[in-house]
Amino acid sequence: MKRLLAVSLMALVSLVLTPSALSTAPTITRTPIDDTFVDDVDCAFPVQFHIVGTDLGILFDSRQFDAFPNSRATLTNLDSRRTLTVSIAGPGHIQFGSDGSVTLVSTGPALLFSLFRGTPGITLLNGRFVWSFDAQGNETSFSSVGTTRDLCAELAG
Repeated sequence: MKRLLAVSLMALVSLVLTPSALSTAPTITRTPIDDTFVDDVDCAFPVQFHIVGTDLGILFDSRQFDAFPNSRATLTNLDSRRTLTVSIAGPGHIQFGSDGSVTLVSTGPALLFSLFRGTPGITLLNGRFVWSFDAQGNETSFSSVGTTRDLCAELAG
């Protein structure tokens, strides 16, 4: 029985490793982030974003992976000066279809603004969120397991 288990594991490992050994090497980038900008669209008040950290990007074949280790966003309500800081370290995966479609997978925490699912607001996602879009940019599916935080409501205080 132990021999069968060992042979099965070796076969499984070889099946998993062989395709990656035959594909082209991924392109890996590390880009420092230190950016400040103002969003005057998504909340009922202007919000200043200050984002710091690193974008770790890995691009291979038709897929892209991004993670933001130790990255955080500080958001400030410019009317009340109320501020909050959130982690935005969560990775995201993008799959580009040969037909022009795109599937995004976020395993947050991830910060979204500029019309999250057609609704203005600034949203912090935590969990697994999957969006698919056709070649024209129309949402074709959405699924989620996790939580969302309405940061406009928190900043309004």
